[in-house]
Amino acid sequence: MPKAKAPALDRSASEQAIQLLDAATDHVLANGLGDLSLRSVADALGTSHRMLIYYFGSGDGFWQALLHRIRHAEQAARERVMVEGMAPEAAMEAAWERYSAPGYLPIMQLMFEIYGKAIRDRERFSGFLEDVVGSWTTTLATRLQRDLGLGAAEAGLRARVELATMRGLLLDLVTTGDRKGTTAALKYFAARMAALPQTGK
Repeated sequence: MPKAKAPALDRSASEQAIQLLDAATDHVLANGLGDLSLRSVADALGTSHRMLIYYFGSGDGFWQALLHRIRHAEQAARERVMVEGMAPEAAMEAAWERYSAPGYLPIMQLMFEIYGKAIRDRERFSGFLEDVVGSWTTTLATRLQRDLGLGAAEAGLRARVELATMRGLLLDLVTTGDRKGTTAALKYFAARMAALPQTGK
């Protein structure tokens, strides 16, 4: 069976849909997701929830496209930080500080909610499932190769472990509300990763 398209807008998307997605991304990054209501986002954009459904196929389609755009914007922002020479341990802690912030945590909660739906309906959400892991591990592995001189295999393994740990602790935070404990665990992990030998293999 053919796979569904990734949630990013394709070339056939209308200019209006692209403008709405850009505006929605700016709004959510500035204000958070609020009550996670499609209507509230539509109101903030000066449109209707029906128009968002029309352009993106469904409410789920809109949230997938939005998360895709936010995720890649965050990757680009983090990569710019790394270019400025931040050590990997400090970069991991800075990423945690941003993603675990009260204003950003609802976005992570939404991502986990879509994760659950995607696992139950893999064909419909195949683009989301491929991108939500693959895009991040590729970005992280590239950074580890560049900054630590690791080979591709070692960098790929460390990237997967780092991503899984970060997301696991974010899920822990969303579930328990234990900010102190999850932050301490992240710092512990970041320090241990920094202490690993740079094998370069």
